[in-house]
Amino acid sequence: MAEESTPIPVVSFEQFLTGDRADQKEVAKKVYDAFSTVGFIYLKDHGIPQSRVEEIFELSKSFFTLPLEEKLKYKLAEAQVNQGYTADGAEGIHDHKECYEHRRFNNRLCPSESELPSFKSTLDSFYNQCLRLAMNVLKCLAMVMDLSDDFFEPITKRADPQLRLIHYPEIAREVIEQSGHARIHAHTDFGLCTLLFQDQTGGLEIDPWHEGNFVPAPPIPGTILVNIADLLQRYTNGRVKSTRHRVVSPSPQRFSGVVLPARYSIPFFVHPDPETTIDPITLAEGEEKLYEPVNAGEWRTMHTANNYRLQQPPGKPVEVATVG
Repeated sequence: MAEESTPIPVVSFEQFLTGDRADQKEVAKKVYDAFSTVGFIYLKDHGIPQSRVEEIFELSKSFFTLPLEEKLKYKLAEAQVNQGYTADGAEGIHDHKECYEHRRFNNRLCPSESELPSFKSTLDSFYNQCLRLAMNVLKCLAMVMDLSDDFFEPITKRADPQLRLIHYPEIAREVIEQSGHARIHAHTDFGLCTLLFQDQTGGLEIDPWHEGNFVPAPPIPGTILVNIADLLQRYTNGRVKSTRHRVVSPSPQRFSGVVLPARYSIPFFVHPDPETTIDPITLAEGEEKLYEPVNAGEWRTMHTANNYRLQQPPGKPVEVATVG
């Protein structure tokens, strides 16, 4: 199989986790540079064993192989909670996937131990590993921007990130490649940042300059993809980029069959505390703020309601600026 090229750099995180201050600053600069140019990075040596990642993929498959009527017992229904199961087509009839959302503070729609043994306890443990890594990624940005190392901690004390299990079913290539269809359509993430674990199927693409020129972000064994989301672009006053991405057919180099195999991925979406006001950081005298302040909780609820076509609770409208 020919190797797919990508503009996303691969960076080892080992020296950030185990090195001295100089080592940490060197790694942090590489992370920041990637986020300020393409908005994505592959992290290797990140501290989460590959065996654990494979365990979570197997757990994901065990959930999605349940009968549909069983999965619908856990159906996501509230935009404010954004937890539970969504069936194929929930985010649009031409968006081909099903999902399960797991959280730590409000996780009512989670299978019990008797229903799916070890499901909740294993996901809870993995969730904590992801959260620790995500906070270290945010620490990289704080260090390079000459903010305090713990700058992002006050806005994430009650953070309730969203661990999402995604199953893209086996499907004919001709269906996905019809106009208006995709495994997931082009979008930016709307929180702070995202960790993404993907299987070896492929099909993820990014649009670094938001010009419609998508390029592959292929799976690289042993790495995690990390990308910036809208609120962090706003909070850093545009210093880091929230980059559009989508999932389509795998490239012909990776898979050339007429029926696409099932694909599994596991994103971990990091959001700030809901009461947080995201007001752009300015670092130089006279620096213009590029975005209006927004409330993080209202922002998250609005986007969840829009994505899943759920009723949005009454409240203050949220101003949304074009990301690009």
